[in-house]
Amino acid sequence: MASFQKLPSGNWRVLIRAKGHKPVSATFSSEKLAKAFAKDKERQLEEIRATGRTAAPKGSTVGHYIDDYLDYIQHGRTLQRSALFIYRALRDRFGKIGIEKLSKSHLDAFIESRKIEGVQGQTIAGDLSLLSSVLRYCYNTKHLDVDPDLADKARKSLKTSHKLRIKSREVECVPTQSEIDSIIAVFALKKRQVIDMPQVIRFGLYTSMRQSEICRIRIEDLNYDNKTVIIRDRKHPDEKMGNDETVPLLPSAWEIVEKFVGGRTSGFVFPYNPKSVCTAFTRARTKAGVSRPVRFHDLRHKAITDFFGIGLNVPQVALMSGHRDWQTLKRYTHVKAADVHTAYNSLNIKQQDAKNLNDQVAWLVQQMGELRGAQA
Repeated sequence: MASFQKLPSGNWRVLIRAKGHKPVSATFSSEKLAKAFAKDKERQLEEIRATGRTAAPKGSTVGHYIDDYLDYIQHGRTLQRSALFIYRALRDRFGKIGIEKLSKSHLDAFIESRKIEGVQGQTIAGDLSLLSSVLRYCYNTKHLDVDPDLADKARKSLKTSHKLRIKSREVECVPTQSEIDSIIAVFALKKRQVIDMPQVIRFGLYTSMRQSEICRIRIEDLNYDNKTVIIRDRKHPDEKMGNDETVPLLPSAWEIVEKFVGGRTSGFVFPYNPKSVCTAFTRARTKAGVSRPVRFHDLRHKAITDFFGIGLNVPQVALMSGHRDWQTLKRYTHVKAADVHTAYNSLNIKQQDAKNLNDQVAWLVQQMGELRGAQA
């Protein structure tokens, strides 16, 4: 079924012919790679015969099926603007390539170009994940002769073959107190600002909550006796819905909640759109002259670092932040060497105070004993 030819350039060409399918030809740098490709392609063709898959119509491109996929999924749900933007960028990049001709070399070139642009590995992985959805749609719904795992395999190879750091930008930008003060000061001049951003910002710093969580808190979920709140459908790597969690509100956060609730008995504590909160914060940052790209979400990093700074342990901080394991949580901590010295000195002071108190109690007991003896 497969024939191999060594070219004058030293490369190897493989030609695969199968009844009912268009001939498949590809060129590789070694005979080993050519034979591996042939073996994998022959397996796919065998599967096509068994499952009844068909070749894509002549002239069908990746761009055509990206559009087709978007029409298919948007009947049932609305995509976020960010996802639509990525799909359009993928269409611009791969749109003219035949859907059946899309190959690993195309994706490798895409990854390399994104690296040159300075894009982080996690962003590239997200792009490939969306492309993978299109390929799976072609394979499962359209029954086309395509490799549904092509983009997934490229995405999973990022950490190894391309040695990219799959890491979010946000862990690098912890706002300083002076930056936060400058941003809050901007809102003092905004007389028509509907959102009470200074209080929302402070609440984020006191709780480490995401803006979506803050804007989703309902008065009905507050427990006035225990000073806690139930966060509904909290973000979780596995559970998308029904992941409700009861979280304590520290005194400073609880004070803000009481002011916002007032005499109301139902509804949202912070009746704001989370996207509006994010936009207002970003605009104020620019007006405040803060040069670093600090976002509202970065308040979460500072809050978690502050929690550790006041002496909360890992399980306690994880409950506040909603993290499930230390490996994830530690990405949000930014403890400095000076923080360790401060914590150690604070611990020594507490231990010394306790020792002094014990000595004073012992001395007082001794004096009272001597006084009773003298009276007797």
